[in-house]
Amino acid sequence: MKIKYKFIALISVMSLLWGCTNNFEEINTNPNNPDRIDQPKLLLSGVIRQMDNLGNIKYYGAVLGNYWVDQFVSMFNDAFNNTQTGQLYYDGRNVQDMISLAEKYNQPYVQAMGIIIKSLMFQQMTDTYGDFPYSEAFKGKTDGVFTPKYDTQEFIYTDLLNQLDLANELLIKNSPEQIGAYDCLYNGDILKWRKFANSLKLRLLMRISGKVDVSKSIEDMLLQPDKYPLMSSTRDNAAISYLSDEEAHWCPSYKATLEKFNSTEFMSVIIENHLKSMNDPRIKVFFSPTVKGVENGEYIYAGVPNCVRDADEANYNGGDSYNSRKGYLFAPRQLDSKYASPTAAQSVLLAYSEVQFNLAEAREKGIITIGDASSYYKNGIAASFEYWASRIPSNFIDMKLLPFPPTEALQASDVTPDNSYYDQPKVAYTGTQSEKLEKIGVQKWISLFLCGLEGWTEWRRTGFPKEMSVTPPRNLPSSSNIKEWPRRIPYPQNEPVYNTEQYQIAVSRQGADDLLTRLWWNK
Repeated sequence: MKIKYKFIALISVMSLLWGCTNNFEEINTNPNNPDRIDQPKLLLSGVIRQMDNLGNIKYYGAVLGNYWVDQFVSMFNDAFNNTQTGQLYYDGRNVQDMISLAEKYNQPYVQAMGIIIKSLMFQQMTDTYGDFPYSEAFKGKTDGVFTPKYDTQEFIYTDLLNQLDLANELLIKNSPEQIGAYDCLYNGDILKWRKFANSLKLRLLMRISGKVDVSKSIEDMLLQPDKYPLMSSTRDNAAISYLSDEEAHWCPSYKATLEKFNSTEFMSVIIENHLKSMNDPRIKVFFSPTVKGVENGEYIYAGVPNCVRDADEANYNGGDSYNSRKGYLFAPRQLDSKYASPTAAQSVLLAYSEVQFNLAEAREKGIITIGDASSYYKNGIAASFEYWASRIPSNFIDMKLLPFPPTEALQASDVTPDNSYYDQPKVAYTGTQSEKLEKIGVQKWISLFLCGLEGWTEWRRTGFPKEMSVTPPRNLPSSSNIKEWPRRIPYPQNEPVYNTEQYQIAVSRQGADDLLTRLWWNK
């Protein structure tokens, strides 16, 4: 009898052991691993929100684009290399995971959204560095590729255009997917995602229009609006809205320190001069009046050159109190808990105004024969005004009561000019073709204020505003011979160390790894 019980006990133990080992892989797998998610839309909001990292790039882009001045930011600051655009590459792995899972589970809408976001990320990265790891990117886990090759910028652009066409096609498909609140950009509006994809495609086509004949591609989009819808109003803007009830999702500038706001970031004289010469009310939104600058009851706005020595910059116009800082849409809560807003500013990825300016340029140059360049141009300006007016909180009308820093009461009507604005010599769509193209370029540059690196990138492509072409960088080492504004950013310092062979191939093909080597579309 004892033997019988011992045998039964032994069988029971063996059964338990067999059961444990039989499920060993399953019970020891991390449930948070993206590969185990069968609903990739659960990743969508996080993938979109990680684009908030563009907030940091917007800051550096504002300096490179000559909208802001920061006396403590050097053009040689490697922080840009290692933490800003590099963060986009790191975040791209999450996007790729979502794309792969959506394809695996046949969820075309999520797959397309991921492709659009990834395309935007790589457009920003290749426009920063030039040749860049693309076709072999993110293949360490799947293919064991840890030293990816650098693809040429021409190849990257060509493939990005193909990817955006694929995204548009995927979004046309019928699918039972219910995206809704998982999408914090468009709340599941598939048509708006298609408009985003095609408007981004238009951006890329115009970017390479000096190297490639893009006429047919753009005209096909205009002739087939049902197949290739473009943004048609500011309501289509690809802009991430921040949240008021979650600190992690407040506007990045709202969380900034008061010390940074008060002491280092000022309006550039280049944008100051352009806005003032056109009596442009956007200056009231972009910037604040100077702390000491009230004359005869009028608020004073004053900028600082982006290329003076630190000591001179700190004392420019008489000191910090006589220089304009960022506007209240971008003010930190430490400055004013009543008027500073965690939600007023947005992270704009691409706007309707840019679409109109791209079409204006294409029509003026004869790249397309559809539409009227003057109408496109005026629509772009009006859209920029409309957008910024829409972001002004209602309580800003009371800001004139603020003792420090003084500011003007502000409401939407203050940022909406009357028709006389469009009749000014510097704005009216008149003159030679080169003069018209300059007006398009300057207005587009203004409209790209805080749109990532796009303002700087468009200057590199068009040469507008012209002042940046004759303004040398500041804070130069004594041994430097660089006397021009940067054309690219050098690769991160770890690339020549950890990806030596591929780095050297890229540099030998593209040109010196410095600030002045021009990118493919800029040569």
